[in-house]
Amino acid sequence: MCNPFAAAVATAATTMITTGARMASDAQQASHDAKALEREAKVAEAQGVEEERRLRAQAARNQAKRRVAILKGGVTTEGSPTDMLLDAAREDDVEARWARFGQSEAARAKERDARNRRRRSVLDQLSSTQTMNGDLIRLGSWKE
Repeated sequence: MCNPFAAAVATAATTMITTGARMASDAQQASHDAKALEREAKVAEAQGVEEERRLRAQAARNQAKRRVAILKGGVTTEGSPTDMLLDAAREDDVEARWARFGQSEAARAKERDARNRRRRSVLDQLSSTQTMNGDLIRLGSWKE
């Protein structure tokens, strides 16, 4: 005849092993996901820097074309043509800054998501450990 206590111990051991393996797998997956998100955040940040550089270079070319057009027209660079060039330069600068800001925000969101996934993994491990401890306590009290 089978000893009920031995069967309960075997079941508890199997449950603990299975739960431990699942916890390790979940933790590894969360770590992998977090690393992937951190890489994506770095890429987004680099894209923002490159987009800002590209927009500034394009703005410099446009500014030079405007100057040439004004000078070819025989207009001096005093008064309204100068104001126009300054306004265009400011607008170009704002556009470049917004492009970088948008990418920086996307990168920060991915970094936050990576941190949250890591934290969730730790909380899941703690929760699973607590569940296993509760099972062991119940098993110990069943024996008495």
